[in-house]
Amino acid sequence: MRVLISGATGFVGRTIARHLLDAGHEVRAMSRSTGNAMTLFAKSEAGRRGLADGALTFVQADVTKPRTLLEAVAEVDVVIQTAQFSGAPVEDPKRGLTYMKVDRDGTMNLLEAIAGVYGRPPAGGRLDVPAAGLPRFLYQSGITTSANSPYTWDRAKWQAEEAVRESGCDWTIVRCCWAFGRNDTALNRIIGYSDYLPFVPVFGNGQAPLTPVFGEDIGRLYALLVDNPDRARNTTYGLGGPDLVTLDQFLHLALRAMSRARPILHIPKPLGKVQGAIMYRFPGRMLSPAAVDFVAAAGAVTHEDRGLLAERFPEFRATPVREGLESYLRRST
Repeated sequence: MRVLISGATGFVGRTIARHLLDAGHEVRAMSRSTGNAMTLFAKSEAGRRGLADGALTFVQADVTKPRTLLEAVAEVDVVIQTAQFSGAPVEDPKRGLTYMKVDRDGTMNLLEAIAGVYGRPPAGGRLDVPAAGLPRFLYQSGITTSANSPYTWDRAKWQAEEAVRESGCDWTIVRCCWAFGRNDTALNRIIGYSDYLPFVPVFGNGQAPLTPVFGEDIGRLYALLVDNPDRARNTTYGLGGPDLVTLDQFLHLALRAMSRARPILHIPKPLGKVQGAIMYRFPGRMLSPAAVDFVAAAGAVTHEDRGLLAERFPEFRATPVREGLESYLRRST
């Protein structure tokens, strides 16, 4: 199958692309810079092989710019939407780098481009009936997504999900927990403080329950979703790892894999938000008050989530947290 991946240069998008290439699919990697995308993919064996045999191609497009999407979505069997804005979770409204602009509006823009290219213009932003020949649409969402959440990122993803469900495409939504791996920008950023600090700072009390998911498992699941449309069709899956841990426990496991002993320094959220408000005014916008909430938030799958995934894809097994961490963090010092 020919699969378009929106957000292909991100941690999740790149991982999915590698697994699809390994499974024998053609991948069209969508990015705002094809040169940057080619450089990133050339670093992996699957990427180099895909470039050599023509299974990996690139298209320059931006989910916030609808006119750029028409070429991207043409002549594909599957569209996978994983795009995220630069600097997330710190939003920058003046530059259009927000959850509403990218997660919600970007997803709607992709769906409208699909509708236009495949001859079914949307009425009021949606397709009225399912249409044969439309590509399948797979959307990477978040485990805490809900319509009435106090947090913008959850509401933006919910509204994107609603657009996907009403699009007329065969769809699959994956509500993913905290994703970690060699190239992630969340866990690696936090434990990276241990390179030069005698502690690891985190916002909140560190007791938020999590079921972190190893990035390679995300890629494996998407490959199964693409290969098995009947089992994936019109379903929302919750994806997490097999272990329920607190944030503190997660960080300690990561530090242990690095053979480092560091205490966790808990920064009260109110104080963190004051810091965020100050840092948000400086160039680079390293932190914001909302980002403090994002980093300290819980996120765990339910028994129902695990049961549905096991029923539909019994061959899928999520990697234990310790095993996933040690696969790329184990060090000799």
